Amino acid sequence: MRNRWGLLLLTGGLLGGWATACLPGDGGSSSGGSGGSDGCGCVADAIQWGENGGFRHTEETSTLSPCGAFSFERRSIGSDVPALTCSQELGGCEEAVSAGDVADALDHPDVVAALAAAPVLYGRDARPVDGSLFRIRVGDAVVDVGYPCAGATGCVPVPDGVAALADVLRTLTREQLARDRCGAVMTR
Repeated sequence: MRNRWGLLLLTGGLLGGWATACLPGDGGSSSGGSGGSDGCGCVADAIQWGENGGFRHTEETSTLSPCGAFSFERRSIGSDVPALTCSQELGGCEEAVSAGDVADALDHPDVVAALAAAPVLYGRDARPVDGSLFRIRVGDAVVDVGYPCAGATGCVPVPDGVAALADVLRTLTREQLARDRCGAVMTR
């Protein structure tokens, strides 16, 4: 079975213990988190992501806690400006990225292998020349996703499942920042 991103939905339990999913309408429950799941699934462990590196004035980090609490923080780098933060429960899962979608992406064999090998870098690290990496952190495991290798020596191409997880997380951040509560905070 595939979800709307074309990721294979895995059944039969956890792979590596990183995520658990309760699909909409399945009546299942999550053993990985606490709090009320909206039937859209849960992640077993908090997951954090955002751009790392580059010559930026701010640093932005998104976090998804078990069973659907999203938070976002934008901190100024090198100044005393207070951080902007927001948090909210994820909305409905029919039209937006849900915690279950993130759990599905975490269960992809490419992601399971990346988390087991962490810390790991896929793609080209352009931080030395003002580039950045997309950093994904699950517990102590860190997976960095760089630019396409384009023939760079020693570069490990980004596995499809890891690229799909990064896309799901970027989409989740965009969707959540467009909602009323976080959108109002971030436009100040």
